[in-house]
Amino acid sequence: MERWLYEKVSHPKIYGYLLSWNSLMREGLKNLTENGYWVYGISEGDFDYTVQLVREMIHARSEEYETIQQEIRTESPDVADDIFDDVGYYRGIENQYLWEFALWRLQGLLEAVITYQLIKGEKATGIFGLKQKLINLERCGYSISDEECDELLAWAKLRNAISHAPTEQYRPVFITEEDIVEYCVFVKNLYFRWMKEKNG
Repeated sequence: MERWLYEKVSHPKIYGYLLSWNSLMREGLKNLTENGYWVYGISEGDFDYTVQLVREMIHARSEEYETIQQEIRTESPDVADDIFDDVGYYRGIENQYLWEFALWRLQGLLEAVITYQLIKGEKATGIFGLKQKLINLERCGYSISDEECDELLAWAKLRNAISHAPTEQYRPVFITEEDIVEYCVFVKNLYFRWMKEKNG
């Protein structure tokens, strides 16, 4: 653990405890699976909630920024514009990380629906990677075109890239809200179709 995280902790015994305590995963997190946190399973609302959550976070950050902006304009009007050019730039960059999170979560929701709601049982056991899940999905009688498969795999490739080789500080992938909304609509349409085929 980095010492700077606890630089305000002056007592050596407390600091030592924090170092040793934080090096182990809490028991409540070990071996946690969907059975430990799902109540109803993934639904349509989970896709929309992901986009809504990120929008609300960005909106809250924008409101905070505007409040700070007003204070600085009152206290230091001569340098306010220079300050806000930099702060605004970095604030926009930081918002990109939130859209990266949205992509990561939407992809996870889609894979969870495929694995736990559509191809349950033996065909869902031990399959890794979206491509294999889509193959098994089709084998179970669900429809997916080659174009849809290619689109899903392209998004998965991006998600995997930023999951396994995360972007650097202040250098995000420029994923926009429009990109995420487009992807969300795409996967929701698949979700609706597959649920109709399942219940059909």
